[in-house]
Amino acid sequence: MKGDIVSYRARQVTALLCLEPGTEGFEMNDVPGLGVMNLIEAQEASDVSAINGILSLANILRKRGLLSDAEASAMYESMSLPLGLPKYAENPDVQDLQSNLDRLFAVVMQPK
Repeated sequence: MKGDIVSYRARQVTALLCLEPGTEGFEMNDVPGLGVMNLIEAQEASDVSAINGILSLANILRKRGLLSDAEASAMYESMSLPLGLPKYAENPDVQDLQSNLDRLFAVVMQPK
């Protein structure tokens, strides 16, 4: 599974490095010491950090009564929607991410 994640992330990074048609592409040696694996790991860390931050904030706001059920549900829907798109739906790594998001939002949605 880790190989699948790395392969998936490598494709994402490759796509991100492609510039508009007719422009020069980004060369990995433009940034000394920064390889594709470093970019992949940085993206993974960024994803985890962002999700954790959003869910921590949602949890704090819920406990203080500042985030309603409807608002928390809307947050969940907005984070889940891209994961359910047809181009991602069959990807086991995306399914795993969705499962984790479901589990984490279940904690946020527990009764106050």
